[in-house]
Amino acid sequence: MTDTSLNQRYVRQLRLPFWDDSAQECIESSHVMIIGCGALGCPSADLLARAGVGKITLVDRDLVEYSNLHRQTLFSNVDALEQLPKAIAAKNRLSDVNPDINIQSLVADFNAYDAEQLVKHNDFGIPDVLVDGTDNFETRYLLNDISVMHNIPYVYGGAIGSRGMAAVFIPGKTPCLRCLFDSPPPAGSQPTCETSGVFSPVSSIIGAYQASETLKLLMNANDRVMGSMLEFDLWEGQRRRFELEDFRNPDCECCQHRNFAFLDRDDEETISICGRDAIQINPHSKSQVDMESLLKSLNVHGDFQQSPFMLKGTLYEQPVGITVFRDGRAIFDGIDDPSVARSLYARYIGN
Repeated sequence: MTDTSLNQRYVRQLRLPFWDDSAQECIESSHVMIIGCGALGCPSADLLARAGVGKITLVDRDLVEYSNLHRQTLFSNVDALEQLPKAIAAKNRLSDVNPDINIQSLVADFNAYDAEQLVKHNDFGIPDVLVDGTDNFETRYLLNDISVMHNIPYVYGGAIGSRGMAAVFIPGKTPCLRCLFDSPPPAGSQPTCETSGVFSPVSSIIGAYQASETLKLLMNANDRVMGSMLEFDLWEGQRRRFELEDFRNPDCECCQHRNFAFLDRDDEETISICGRDAIQINPHSKSQVDMESLLKSLNVHGDFQQSPFMLKGTLYEQPVGITVFRDGRAIFDGIDDPSVARSLYARYIGN
């Protein structure tokens, strides 16, 4: 594009008193990694792309579904019909929004085995900011480990029901997530999007908040980054803030003792997927799947189709949908028992 058209794209933000050419150059030379292209990742990615962030990495393991569309604003009915991977559909949309930035999509599970590889060895290199678009506590604690280990600011967000939360954790300057909450809550003790639903305006507000804080970090305006955790209930009209400094733990296992328990642990092979009656199998041994051979094998037992990204279909003998990705990861729809998912994986896909 010409300089004139570029200036037109960003002219309104360049008229802000705190946003000059230097700030814009900082943004355009930056790299943001967004983990999770769901209800939070969509609005934050959209705003960051429109602002001109030069490099955006999108990480997501899942596919677009019709139940996503009321709150995941980057996706269309066609994306759900074609069941595109969210990271691919989001990249397609953002590339149309701003063709002058670089976007890479990683259809991958951000887990203890792969997180460092994704952060350190993607095409764009180490990100300047990590943005949390996830839907589970385990991944958030893993993000916190990565943030502290590699000195990358972590922009946290969460939305469930009509409640939202957001905070910014800057290694060496603020407490970390584990200072506030030493360990994840027990399994089954917290509501999920399946049990409590999601009031979509909450997700948009938190996603916008995350984008705002990310832009401050990229513009080196750290003095403007909020030093508190915001919590609100949009339906009830309630809002609270907690000063992060009040929760600093001088004996924190993560940011003080550098014990990265969530990054170093043996990862669970099976994961329940929020909002779906589904189990993901993430095999410890990673290898590229021979998609053509597997397609022939699976079509003996069901009706399966191949796309550039995956195999997907349904078994004849039982109402179970199976999606297999090239890295061997598989999602089993229609079941909630991890042992059944592991059995089906061994039976139809193998080790």
